Amino acid sequence: MAQHYDLGVVGSGSAGRWAAILGASQGLRTAVIEGANLGGSCFHRGSYAVRALLGCARQFRERLKSGRFGNRLDLLKVTLNDWMTAQRMVTMRLVDDLRAELERLNVDVISGQGKFLDNRTLQVMDKRGLTSTIAADNIIIATGSRPDFQDSSCPRVVNSDQILRTTALPERLVIIGAGYIGCEFASIYRTLGSEVTLIEKANRVLPGWEPEAADRVAEALEMRGVNIVRNHQVALVEIRESGTDIVVRGQGGQTVDADAALVATGRRPNSEGLGLQALGIDDSSALQVDAHMRLPNPGLYAVGDVTGMSFLDSTAFSQANVAVNTILGHESRYDPRWAPRCIHTEPPVASVGWTEDEASSSGIEFKVVSESMRLVSDDDRSVIDPAPTFLKAIADSRSRWLLGCLVVGDHAGVIANIASIAIRLQTPIDQLRDIPLAQPSAADALMATLRKIG
Repeated sequence: MAQHYDLGVVGSGSAGRWAAILGASQGLRTAVIEGANLGGSCFHRGSYAVRALLGCARQFRERLKSGRFGNRLDLLKVTLNDWMTAQRMVTMRLVDDLRAELERLNVDVISGQGKFLDNRTLQVMDKRGLTSTIAADNIIIATGSRPDFQDSSCPRVVNSDQILRTTALPERLVIIGAGYIGCEFASIYRTLGSEVTLIEKANRVLPGWEPEAADRVAEALEMRGVNIVRNHQVALVEIRESGTDIVVRGQGGQTVDADAALVATGRRPNSEGLGLQALGIDDSSALQVDAHMRLPNPGLYAVGDVTGMSFLDSTAFSQANVAVNTILGHESRYDPRWAPRCIHTEPPVASVGWTEDEASSSGIEFKVVSESMRLVSDDDRSVIDPAPTFLKAIADSRSRWLLGCLVVGDHAGVIANIASIAIRLQTPIDQLRDIPLAQPSAADALMATLRKIG
C-alpha cells in the first residue's frame, strides 16, 4: 500500500531541499526522494563544494600576503589533498544540518530512484533493489543537472564533478569554457601554483553577464597569471593525449600542452529516467514549465536546474518558493529578472533586476550611475586592505524606483540582496539612501552609489 503525502519532492539539492523545507513549514506532509546523496550536487559537487575550495584558496592567499599586516610567514606547506579534505568536512556538516532540519519538520527522506507510475504516484527502488510506492497530491521534480561533458575515455580530461575527486595537482591545467565554473577553477588552481590556460569561444569570459563584470574578472585572473584565450572554440576531438601530455588545439594552429584538461562547457538537466514520457512529458531536455512552475499534467511541478532556466541557487530557491505557494493556492509567478544572481568567481559578481541594455530596450526613462571604489566593510581586514569594488545602479527617472544593480567585488551577494529587497518593496531611492546604517558596512557602497543619482 502506498504511503500518502501532501507533497512529494524528487531530489534534495538546492531546489529540492528548499521545496521540502518551505512546504513542510507550511504544514504540508512532505517526503523527499533522493537517489544519491542527501543535499544533491549542490553540497557534494556543486556550489558549496566549490566554494569550500575557494575559501581554502583565499585563506591561503591571505596568509601569503600576511607580511602586509605586520606578520611574518617563513614556511607554508599546503596540498590540494588538504583542501579536498576540508571540502569533504564542509559537505558532511551541511548534510548533517539538512538532515536535522528535515527531521525537525517531520519530512520523510526516502532513499532510492523514483519513477512515475502516474501523475501522483512514484515507485522508489533503493540500492538493494527493493521497491516501495508513495503517493502525493502534488509532486515537485527537482532532480538538478550534471556537467554536459561526460566522456571518460581519457582520465586526465575531466568535468567539474570529476576534478573535485582529483587529488593530484597538475602543473599545467587547460580549462575549456570561461563561464563561472571555468573562472572559479582557474582561480583555485592558479592559487595553488598551476599554470592555467582558460579558453573561451566568446569574445570575453562570463559571456552571460554584463561586460563590466566580465572585464573585471578577466583582469583579476590575468593579473594573477592566468592565460585567457578568447574567440576560440575547441571541439572535443581536438583534445588528445600525446605521451605524457594533454594537447589542445589553440589559435592559429598552435597547441596548448597540459597535464590535465577541465571541460566546463555547460550543464545538462537531469530530466530523463523518471518515466515522464509515459505521462506525455518530453524529458529529452529541460522540463518546460509555466510561470507557476507547473508541468502540463495536474499536480506536477519542476524547479531548479532541471528546468534549464538558470543553474544558480538563487533561482532554485525562487522557483521552489513559487511552486509551493502555487500548491498552497497563493498567487505567485516566477520572473527571472527579480531573482538575484550571484557567482563566486574572483572577484565575486552579483546582480538583480534589469541590465542597462534591458532598461534601454524597455522604452522607459531611466538613470544609471556606476562607481569604482575601495570598499571598507565590517571585515576588519578591509580597513587595512580595502577591496576593489564596482557597483552600477539603474533607477526609473519618474517613479525613482531601483530597477537594477550590478556588483563586482567582495560582499557582492550582500549588496545585491539589499538591492533586491529595495526593488521588491519598490522603495524610492530617495528614501533608501537616507536609511542610517552601521558603519563601516558593505551596504553603504550601495547607498553611496545611489546618492549620485540626481
